Amino acid sequence: MYPAWTKESIAYLRDAAKVNDYYRILAEKIAAHLEGNARVCDAGCGIGELSLALADCGMSVTAVDLSAAAIESLQRRAGERLTARCGEVEKLPPKEKYDAMVFCLFGSVEQALTIAKEQCAGKVFLIKRDYTHHRFSPGELESGRYSATRAETVLRSRGIPFESEALSLEFGQPFRSIFAAEQFFTLYARGQEIFRPQEIREKLVRRDDAEFPYYLPHEKKLRLFVLDVKDLGGLSDG
Repeated sequence: MYPAWTKESIAYLRDAAKVNDYYRILAEKIAAHLEGNARVCDAGCGIGELSLALADCGMSVTAVDLSAAAIESLQRRAGERLTARCGEVEKLPPKEKYDAMVFCLFGSVEQALTIAKEQCAGKVFLIKRDYTHHRFSPGELESGRYSATRAETVLRSRGIPFESEALSLEFGQPFRSIFAAEQFFTLYARGQEIFRPQEIREKLVRRDDAEFPYYLPHEKKLRLFVLDVKDLGGLSDG
């Protein structure tokens, strides 16, 4: 989960999306389960990089996020295949149920399934973290009920059939300067202890790139869960 969207945090994520195939790969994994031009909701879309990638795969995408700053940023880039809406996805039901819903690093699995049962008529995609280490500070990431392990436990306990795929995707962060890297680590430390400047420098890779001469490598481990809304049955928040 990202901190409150600001001009700085939006710019950092856009830079990362620019130099990595992360969102394209995720979108193609999702599109492989759907018919062309499927109506897809990207719930909790953030600044909409995955939404844009899904639209590029031929999907008709509704991107929803609570952050006005994130949605405003996305609206400036949205094409004819993408509609961006600001608000709580629970309170923005479609006139006709979506063919699919995507919940990428979105809240708890229970919350996602409850929303999907109300708003979706087809496939549900859950993308969850499959790691515990906090990469921007020396501490551990408190994933708890938002982790892939938790999602699998909930689905199995409720007898909900699913497919899952473990993904390991490069999603490093490029920087224009050492100063930008230090600012980035401060922004994403989330109030935890931060790395010292020398430790940050040791984590960076020098690249022959005039725009982004420094790069923080990161192999992001995720689990993609695919299920069908018809299998959710009498779902409750539980």
